[in-house]
Parts: sequence; C-alpha cells; structure tokens
Amino acid sequence: MTIAQSNITPELEIYICGACRPKNANPDNPERPGKDLAEQLQEAINTEHLNERFHVKIMQCMSVCSRPATVSLVAPGKFTFTVGDLDPKTATQDIITFAKLYASSEDGIPAWKDRPVSFQKGVVARTPSFGASHQRITELD
Repeated sequence: MTIAQSNITPELEIYICGACRPKNANPDNPERPGKDLAEQLQEAINTEHLNERFHVKIMQCMSVCSRPATVSLVAPGKFTFTVGDLDPKTATQDIITFAKLYASSEDGIPAWKDRPVSFQKGVVARTPSFGASHQRITELD
C-alpha cells in the first residue's frame, strides 16, 4: 500500500520514521516498524474518512533510532509533537486519537490527561512552529 497524497491542504501532517529498526535488531534486519505503522495508519485514516484532514508521510530518518517507531505531528502555528516507542501493532488508534485532540487544540498542546498513554509516556520533544509567539515562549532581551 502506498501512502495517499492529496491536493487538499490538511489540518495536520503525521510524519513517521521509515528507517528505524526494532530495538536490539541486527543491523541487517530488513524490518522497518515505522513503515508498517504508516501503512496501517493510512488505512485507518481512510476507513474513518479522515484522509482530507490528516496526511501521513514517511520520513527517511528522524534520528530517533533508539525509540522506534517514532512519529511527529505538525500543523501551521502549532507546537510540533514528536513521540517515540510506539508499538506498530497497537499504536494506530492512539495516533488518530491524539491527532484529533491536537487538531482541535488552539496551540497543538492537548491536555496531558486526555492523551492516550503512549502519548503521555513517549514524548521525545515538543517544539514551537517557526516564528511562534506563545505564552510558553520567552524572548531574550
């Protein structure tokens, strides 16, 4: 299955690392959990008719090799969330749940208590968008 592309501007993009190997895998192991996760996620997004809102993209490498599978949710004017240690066999619905919360939040920071457990425990980083101005960001004098 290929990841669907659309000419419609999405609310957010979900990037999934396609290069990571499973933890402790032999360097010659061809398994790529992120690629499998991306395909499962795209199928679920299509099934739930969310494909115009959420676009899934595979990134060649996200440099979070110690925490496969890793995803980043990105939207204009919102903080970017990068989350690792997702289980490709079970993470699809967690990603969709978080994506809905993320999309409906003003700044891309859903309430911690509302996030799926994997998105409470697996956060690698939360970074501001380019040119962001937010109460959580302090300018240097």
